Amino acid sequence: MGGAKDRLWFLLNRMKKKKVISEHDHSTELKRCLTTTHLTFMGVGCTVGVGIYVLVGVAAKEYAGPGVLLSFLMAGLVTVINAICFAEFGARIPKTGATYTYVYESASELLAFLVGWMTLVGYITSGAIAARAWSGYLDSLFNNYIHESTVHTLGKVTLGPPFSESLDFLACAYEIVVIVIISLGVQASAFISTVLAGVSVCVLLFVTIMGLVIGDYRNITNTEHGGFLPFGIGGVMAGTAACFYAFQGFNIICMSAEECKTPGKSIPRAIFSELLIVTLLYVGSSCGLILLVPYSKIDIRAPLPSAFAYKHIEWAKYVVSIGPTLGISNLNILNLYNISRHVYCMSSDGLFMKAFLKVNRTTKVPVRAAVVMGLLVSLFALLFDISNLVSFNVISIFLSFVISNGILLLSRREERSTSSEDAENRNVRTDERPLLSSDGRVSEPRTGFSGLADRIGLLYLVCLVVFTSLGLGLQLVSGIDDLLHGRVLAFVCLGLLLGLLVFLSVLMSTQTGSAKHNGFSMPLVPYLPVLSIVINIVLLAAAANVTGVIGYVILVALGFGIYVALVLFSTTSSGQNSSSSVVEDWIGVGKKSREHLM
Repeated sequence: MGGAKDRLWFLLNRMKKKKVISEHDHSTELKRCLTTTHLTFMGVGCTVGVGIYVLVGVAAKEYAGPGVLLSFLMAGLVTVINAICFAEFGARIPKTGATYTYVYESASELLAFLVGWMTLVGYITSGAIAARAWSGYLDSLFNNYIHESTVHTLGKVTLGPPFSESLDFLACAYEIVVIVIISLGVQASAFISTVLAGVSVCVLLFVTIMGLVIGDYRNITNTEHGGFLPFGIGGVMAGTAACFYAFQGFNIICMSAEECKTPGKSIPRAIFSELLIVTLLYVGSSCGLILLVPYSKIDIRAPLPSAFAYKHIEWAKYVVSIGPTLGISNLNILNLYNISRHVYCMSSDGLFMKAFLKVNRTTKVPVRAAVVMGLLVSLFALLFDISNLVSFNVISIFLSFVISNGILLLSRREERSTSSEDAENRNVRTDERPLLSSDGRVSEPRTGFSGLADRIGLLYLVCLVVFTSLGLGLQLVSGIDDLLHGRVLAFVCLGLLLGLLVFLSVLMSTQTGSAKHNGFSMPLVPYLPVLSIVINIVLLAAAANVTGVIGYVILVALGFGIYVALVLFSTTSSGQNSSSSVVEDWIGVGKKSREHLM
């Protein structure tokens, strides 16, 4: 019975544990060799993938028309707001792991593990999606000969969703090639990524220049078919939500913190440089596309090649076809880079298998993590249909931004705490004892907005912002028709929700202070993080579906079960093997805390 209580107490303590990281701790087994330029082009390569080559056509033809230029600008602005949060964490925490590490350092081990677990699943599904997209695009150049030959030889798979109807051996084989590239070392993979990203950038610049030189500027004004905004502002907003996915990829810059020479300076610079480059490329290429072909005649299956076919410039069509192939190739390489570093980081914290801590002495690469995770991605690419993986990935992206901004708000909490020792010495009741400010001076309990915020607490204020944002998102998604028809009740509900968000932000402003580290920090806290949370939850409400939500909840529950089993197993192992000092330390903490309470 006592053993069970010890394990339960140990589990509860582990759930609340935080990781202590110094901004001056640059120790690592990995090789610090990446510069700001390397990081920038890695971010560009991880961002400019299949998204721009497909989404630019969909957003222009079905949502925004020529107003797709504004959609890309707005999507870039939203991404910058999210990226500011990551830039602060990257400047403060010189360790790999990105969102997982930031949550572990600022919140708790349980939440960090769940974030890390869902991030890992997201990376694996993203890799499978990219590998299948690469094989599909390459196969299309040969009139789908490979796919048809596979089905003819082996027949169709009849297992049903989420399995694909045919096995994709080409995607599986390509992922194995990616494993070899990543295993060569970070310098080799960064060089290959930089070259591929450079070619993709040149392709998009080529589209921009050709559109400006030989395009028809009447396609922008579009006077005969509804003007610049044929679908109105609503179409631009819908196009923004679609274009938003094409900007995701800067997370790899934060994941490279332990292999960067000067992470505190390079990570913020690389993030903003990458987003500036990508935004200009996207706006330029979408402008070139609209100039080359009227938005109503865009072929959404291959928008850029078909634009040159419309202009009867066949050679340019083949030049542009290089872009998607190399862009997706680069995306696969950088995705496996992300997975291997993420697994290495979790393993170094004792939250994943220790076998993945093995780093090759020559290349300084966690080879086991790269090989095992790469083989898992290749298996997913071989068996599963990408359409069944996309909805889960969308939820993961938005929730990671919501969690990161929430954690940033909590990390800015002003240190107004109580001193129980002093209170006991003065025989003062706990609820009447004075507060200590961050500089150690005694301060009286506050009144007004500040006092209300003190009583609620910053954590609960953040939770209220999340739930209010969810209500706002559901109101905008499900009640959009009522708003468009000018119904008073819909506008009253919208006004109340927006007013509550403003009120909660004002309360938070009395609880948050300036950053406690040197280097880049997010401005306008708490207003900018709250805005980011609201935007991401609204977009999540618009993009999520029931199947994706159910799948996500199931995976979170599975992750919690894995965490509990992992912690309890480590407890059992510590009783048999005294080498696990971390575990023993935590058992000691649990016993001392329980004795103190008794």
